[in-house]
Amino acid sequence: MAGVRMTGLVSGLDTESLVKQLSDAYQTKVDNAKKKQTKAEWKKEAWVSLNTKLMDFYKGALSTFKSVGTYNSKKINGNLTGVKISTTANSVSGNHSVQVKSTANAQMWTGHKINKNTYTSSSYTAITDTSKKVSELYDKDGYSIQNVLNGSSFSVENAADGSKVDVNIHIDENTTVDEMLQDINTQLDGTGLKASMTQGRLTFTNESATETVDDTTGEVSYVGGHSVTVTAANEASAKALGITYDAQGRGMTIASLSEVTGAEANSVSGAVIAYDKNLSEGTSVTGSSKLVDLGIEAGTSIKVNGTEIVVDRTTTLNSLAAFMAKQGINANYDADQGRFYLSSKNTGVANGFTVETDDDTLAKLGLDLQDDDPGKIAASDAKVVYNGVEYTQATNTFNINGLTMEVSGVGEKQTFSVDVDTDGIYDKVKSFVKEYNSLIAEMNKLYDASSSRGYEPLTSDEKDAMTDEEVKNWEDKIKGSLLRRDSTISSLLSGMRTVLNKSVEVKNSDGTTSKFSLASFGIVTSNYTEKGQLHIQGDADDSDFASADDKLKAAISSNAEALAKTFSTLGNEIYSNFQDAMKRVDGVSSALTFYNDVEMDKEIKNYKDGVSDLQDKLADEEDKYYKQFSAMETALAKLQSQQTYISQLFGS
Repeated sequence: MAGVRMTGLVSGLDTESLVKQLSDAYQTKVDNAKKKQTKAEWKKEAWVSLNTKLMDFYKGALSTFKSVGTYNSKKINGNLTGVKISTTANSVSGNHSVQVKSTANAQMWTGHKINKNTYTSSSYTAITDTSKKVSELYDKDGYSIQNVLNGSSFSVENAADGSKVDVNIHIDENTTVDEMLQDINTQLDGTGLKASMTQGRLTFTNESATETVDDTTGEVSYVGGHSVTVTAANEASAKALGITYDAQGRGMTIASLSEVTGAEANSVSGAVIAYDKNLSEGTSVTGSSKLVDLGIEAGTSIKVNGTEIVVDRTTTLNSLAAFMAKQGINANYDADQGRFYLSSKNTGVANGFTVETDDDTLAKLGLDLQDDDPGKIAASDAKVVYNGVEYTQATNTFNINGLTMEVSGVGEKQTFSVDVDTDGIYDKVKSFVKEYNSLIAEMNKLYDASSSRGYEPLTSDEKDAMTDEEVKNWEDKIKGSLLRRDSTISSLLSGMRTVLNKSVEVKNSDGTTSKFSLASFGIVTSNYTEKGQLHIQGDADDSDFASADDKLKAAISSNAEALAKTFSTLGNEIYSNFQDAMKRVDGVSSALTFYNDVEMDKEIKNYKDGVSDLQDKLADEEDKYYKQFSAMETALAKLQSQQTYISQLFGS
């Protein structure tokens, strides 16, 4: 932390200027350290940029150049309709014929509209009228609760003395909810528990406590009473009665009013078990419409691809579509259109689907499609006749004899030829030459850059004394020289030039061997000033070599095997050299880098730490001088005060 820094208030000295001069040696050390840090950062930036270009060449043009498949490229000649044919390296050159006899289609059904008219829908709400017959009530899914409730049972245990009472429910067609509750309460007599029903919920209230009223204060209190535990006889009874039940058969405990506080604390309600059925005429069909409301009987079997779903009160158009989709087909009920849309997920007869049920159900679902119905498209296989032989399969893409055929329409017999793609191969080689020339031009520029001796990164004060253009030119001079005479660049350049000047031995068809180089195929260098740039003889875009014989195109057409062997061999050697160059810094650098980025980062960090240390020392040095000047100012102030005092004494 900087100390107290007083300016020359008494002495009149320019303290800041003096301190700056006295600390100038430390400031110079800080500036020099910052310059080293900046140059290290710029050098890394230069390598990052070059590394990107090297990797682009390595993964792109060089990978293509080294691949034998590049020189086996074929093309299709012929005006074909209804079929698109592409080649591979294994395509057989020559004349061919093809005829598309059928295309592969997926099975598709567009159902008939089923919501032409409205229907009477049903919904269910919890009952409020307990005078209704149990036989007229339903559960939330629309099933009658009579048979479910009849025969269900539960027990009530007195927590005080352990006595237990079993309650069994018996009802018939004419039993009302009130009568059922009356029978339950009769069986509960003596337990202190009373049953009632509110909003379709069976409620148990503990009335075992006795109410007392204080004659003086009128305060109400409860005495006596005991807790009771209600336990369903089994899981089915628990579900029927809407009360809790667990695997151990534990029930629900209900305290008396003498044991708890709160007016309703002694009552426990179960889940809703009794619903009224509400009918709504004129309802439009939606995905949520139940099949039973559409006239399809519960228990109806529908099979999709042999798997059965049995219609119940909960089955809707949407849930039926979801079931169909699980059987391996695309299925959707479109409520806006009022239709089912079904299709197989893949083309071909083997991938078709079946929907089996009675005719009446099919009609109500709109799926009673006849063979001549426009909404019924049968699955079909694709058939092509290639060179006189018929091929059949489930998809529209055939792979035959090294050719890929994508059929789209039937037609008459057509002819086409497979030929060497001379122009395509030529363009790929030309692209390699262009990318190679661009890369080595950049590398040569960096390696042969002029020295920037005498140039160092500028300080802020130095930049302030120059124009923006002068600053840019100064810094560009330094940045351009940072990779000058770099050993890695030299090694990569030398390696590529050496490989591309080599000859490759190729075995001829007669058993003899011949040697070929790039020059054998018209790829040559020019004068030494270009430092390894390549040229293609006969290249119309190269003014110096455009008039020469085009050996490259001639070789692609007549000696493709020798060309492929030569180019792929040379390309693979450069590719291996690049891999070795990256391996040389493996373990102390990141993957896919031609330079030691880890070491550079370490060097930059060391410079940053050094700058920070020097800045701390500079601050300490400045503090020291400011404290000395502060002490001087204080002494001068005291002296001045004494002089004033003495002057006043003599004056008096």
